[in-house]
Amino acid sequence: MELKVIHGMSEVAGQGINSVKGLRNNGVFSNMAVWRKNQSGYDVDIDLNIDKSILKMPFNALKMLLFAFKALYKYNVLHSHFGYSLLPFGLDLKFDKMMGMKVFAEFHGSDIRWAYKDIHYKYLENYTVNVRKSKRQKRLKRLLQNTDGIIFHDFELIPHLPCIDKPIYIVPLRLDVKKFKPIYPEYRDKPVIVHAPSRRQVKGTDKILDALKKVKSDFKLVLVEGKTQEEAFKIYKEADIIIDQISGGTYGVLALEAMALGKPVITYIDDEFRATFPEELPIVSAEFDNLHEIISDLIANSNKRTELGKAGRRYVERYHDADKIGVYLKRIYEGTVEENNLFKLL
Repeated sequence: MELKVIHGMSEVAGQGINSVKGLRNNGVFSNMAVWRKNQSGYDVDIDLNIDKSILKMPFNALKMLLFAFKALYKYNVLHSHFGYSLLPFGLDLKFDKMMGMKVFAEFHGSDIRWAYKDIHYKYLENYTVNVRKSKRQKRLKRLLQNTDGIIFHDFELIPHLPCIDKPIYIVPLRLDVKKFKPIYPEYRDKPVIVHAPSRRQVKGTDKILDALKKVKSDFKLVLVEGKTQEEAFKIYKEADIIIDQISGGTYGVLALEAMALGKPVITYIDDEFRATFPEELPIVSAEFDNLHEIISDLIANSNKRTELGKAGRRYVERYHDADKIGVYLKRIYEGTVEENNLFKLL
């Protein structure tokens, strides 16, 4: 049977559209659909442009219902992102399954983190304490009951799952690597350090800034806030060092983009999670108490910055290229993938 895949209904850091492009480049018919585009600037194939206007609610409800009905006949695989299916609250899922559609649920972080269990992190604070667990669990219940498999980027979110007898797949974050031309850092009297505090509390920005005050060497700090994606990338290209986050213990899309650009990346990688990544992971792990020492070392050693940049580019080319991962996403949908942890296959 020919696969016809829809990703939706929310875009998360380009993971939907990059997955779709990877599938297409491997001969799989695939589309990315959203209820409404966010400010990330990532492409989508179908934008229903659903707003939150109360006056438009009946019209929007009808629009979503018609789209979901058509999708049942047009696609045979639903790849859900961020806990959303074709209709709000997963109202479509039983019908999807009755029509023979396979459903795969990909979780990205705050969609499932702490929804069921109070997992402790060394640095990441529970920012969902004011969100009722019962409300979040109700939203996820239908999806978890009807999914054919659960997809995570790495091992960090697995402990947050409730007891559930479903296959779990580790599918690395996807990037359109060929869009990024590496610009490896070279010697500079005043190296440029870039940090993008999209969510200061989550990224640990305030403590990162405190640590940077302890650095005695000369450097220029650039904070990327309130920028379009295009403006942000212009800044990243000029960077000598990029600090992502010191929080959850793994790495995210910014780290991938920085490595694809050939930049050394600093983020906190928990020892437990590092053991689950490929040995050649070139990210420099730092914590708040030693960040200033690590920064000082990189400022003083331009050759090390260059080598880390080159190693990072090789890493994303091997493990995070959307076209490569598209091969295995296809096999996951078909039920023919030979290993649930794709890091081991790439």
